[in-house]
Amino acid sequence: MILGAVFLSLYSFESTLKPVAPFDFSKSLEFLSDFSPTQNEQEVKSGTFTKAVQTKGITVAFEVADKGTIENPKLQFTAYSEAKFTDEIKESVADRISFFLSLQDNLKEFYEIAKKDECLQPAIKQFYGHKQVKFLTPFEIACWAVLNQRIPMSVARKMKENIVKKVGGQIKVKGLDYYSFPEPSDLAAASAELPEMVPNKRKAEYISSVAEAFSKVDEQWLRMVPYDEVHDWLTDIKGIGDWSANFVMIRGLGRMEELSNVEPQLALDVAKIYAGKTEQMSNEEVCRIAEKYGKWKGYWAYYLRIYAEFTYVFDKGKEHLMK
Repeated sequence: MILGAVFLSLYSFESTLKPVAPFDFSKSLEFLSDFSPTQNEQEVKSGTFTKAVQTKGITVAFEVADKGTIENPKLQFTAYSEAKFTDEIKESVADRISFFLSLQDNLKEFYEIAKKDECLQPAIKQFYGHKQVKFLTPFEIACWAVLNQRIPMSVARKMKENIVKKVGGQIKVKGLDYYSFPEPSDLAAASAELPEMVPNKRKAEYISSVAEAFSKVDEQWLRMVPYDEVHDWLTDIKGIGDWSANFVMIRGLGRMEELSNVEPQLALDVAKIYAGKTEQMSNEEVCRIAEKYGKWKGYWAYYLRIYAEFTYVFDKGKEHLMK
């Protein structure tokens, strides 16, 4: 009875989203099920997931369900809040879900270029319709980039959890609690408490700098202005270096038009898939191959990484069965 009363007291609204085809929602759900940095922050069930976000000062939980097909995709979502939904909040929630799931990315353009690339075709076939799932907000991933540097992931997750529980939002939907990462202005206002939440002096200082910077910038600006301008803005933040900026650009802002940098693992993946070698390819050669993908260079690298990981797991499974 108590749980039912809590659920009934929430405001809610439903809406639909129309992703650009092709889009395979099941692959998004697979990713969310296994993504360690957001472990225990969402509920993933067959064909649906539920997650919470802070937007415009309120906590909103949203449940997203698949109502379409890969070639004719459609998602339906229901949003819940303890506060009334204004039109501005409704628009903000819809935009956040769409951006989070990269629903407007046009994979057909990427796939058209890939038709001439025999080496990438197995990856396209295996992950057809898969669009990158970002971190829910670029601010969250910027904080995660700081927290996750040079420490075990379990320790970083605990620090992130401390921030969420202390400063973020909480909402109960259908008997389950959902927590949301705070908005930049809220975390900036709580900077004096950061040493308690992040018991690492340097990381606490960096998180404070990240919160201060993000509280003064419009996310739409980060999404739309020239790549180099955003990258430079990020690296001007204390605690955000080149690697972290590249991480935020791709996994927080979906800026796939540049390769950013060639990590050793990517160079190894390219060598494996394009040359059948186990020694990493030179940065120059990796960039030469990537260049033909134009503004889809980031997706080329993304598909390479997930396919290389898939084939590694598959090969290890075969090796195990043969023993």
